[in-house]
Amino acid sequence: MGALAGLLCEAGFQVTGAEAKPVYPPMSELLEALNISVFYGYKPENLAQAQPDLVIVGNVIRRTNPEVQEVLNLKIPYLSFPEALRHFFLTGKKSLVVAGTHGKTTTSALLSHCLERLHTNPTFLVGGLLQSKNKNFALGQGPYVVLEGDEYDTAFFDKRPKFVHYAPEAVILTGIEYDHADIYPHLESLKQAFVSLINLIPPRGLLVYCADNLLARELASKAPCTCLSYGKTSKAKVRLYKRIPSPKGQEIIFSYADRLFNIFVPLIGEHNALNTLAVWTILVGLGFEPEKIAPTFGDFRGTKRRQEVLCYNPIVIIDDFAHHPTAVRVTLRAVAEAFSPKRIVACFEPRTNTSRRNIFQKDYEKALAEGNVVLLKEPPDIDKVPQNQRICLKTLTQGLRNQGIEAYHFSGSQELLKKLIEIIRPGDLVIFMSNGPFDRLPLKLHQSLSQAKHLCHLF
Repeated sequence: MGALAGLLCEAGFQVTGAEAKPVYPPMSELLEALNISVFYGYKPENLAQAQPDLVIVGNVIRRTNPEVQEVLNLKIPYLSFPEALRHFFLTGKKSLVVAGTHGKTTTSALLSHCLERLHTNPTFLVGGLLQSKNKNFALGQGPYVVLEGDEYDTAFFDKRPKFVHYAPEAVILTGIEYDHADIYPHLESLKQAFVSLINLIPPRGLLVYCADNLLARELASKAPCTCLSYGKTSKAKVRLYKRIPSPKGQEIIFSYADRLFNIFVPLIGEHNALNTLAVWTILVGLGFEPEKIAPTFGDFRGTKRRQEVLCYNPIVIIDDFAHHPTAVRVTLRAVAEAFSPKRIVACFEPRTNTSRRNIFQKDYEKALAEGNVVLLKEPPDIDKVPQNQRICLKTLTQGLRNQGIEAYHFSGSQELLKKLIEIIRPGDLVIFMSNGPFDRLPLKLHQSLSQAKHLCHLF
């Protein structure tokens, strides 16, 4: 919603917004830079003050919201987020949608970056702020629009997935795993959401998919358009052959059409090598020459809160968005490979509607065991999940201890930070994983390193 507000500002509209609680950085800083006023607390009088010609309703807003009630009473025109995006920004453009359970933000941001380097002047809207721009949108004049395709529902008045509104010319499908248990009761229902997206691609369009993922392969076999695959498997048209990792990124060696190619990308981990190949593949499929594509990756600076390194010495501090068990596992493996730390100290907050449930209880135990020390924080609003469905951090902690992992769980962030400061040592890598602000603990730890005398043992 913040990115859409930014696009509308760049298009010349006057924009105001409303939130239940104060927005947290980095989006709060972006809205302030754009001079977008935000009302805190949903009240009918906010509409009287803003006097909008159009209201855009986010998918977290329910029918009972007092501002929604006022919009309906006054018959003010309204649209959902994806409807507004399509109405104002997709007409006459080629929509490139990045979808899948994992990697959407990094992949869509990287695709936007490469298209800019190829001088196509794209419009884009992605889920994380690009480090190079400190924003997650741009209103370009070129033919392409890059969108992060979210399978979550559209609005209280439209329960279809958001991405069905995006009129895709081409789609990247990074893979499908079960997620969003509050929306999709089982994997089959989630799969059908992606089927609906793929069926919207025109015959002249393109589907790029990860051949390593069984469900992606299944859906691609029935796609109504040209398909190109990437992955590690021999079935992939663009096949990952070798990676040479470093703390600053990795060199990726891969094959396509009986030729070997290599590119450097400043991203770590095998999962990001595959995200990079997804972007390379769609660009080739759109007709760009491989020799011109290769140099566009090298100066990508990543996005905020996706393996964002806040500090290198005396310990490495990383802020990350990982929340699904698979994302947690591959992220911990990536930082281990790239940084070779003495210990990985993993701080995790299971904050999403799915991660707060016990559906992935055992999966988190396996994923977090990739770390050496694990600190777990009770998520906010856990009481909104039925008691018999809640994840149990006490059980998760004991399961990790049974595997020889030093593990703790906390009800609040201050206790976690106190314990963290007590146990960290020189050479450690501390990674925070949450889809929320994690009470700004990564920044607080970073500040503690430079300010607190009691941490002198780290130097």
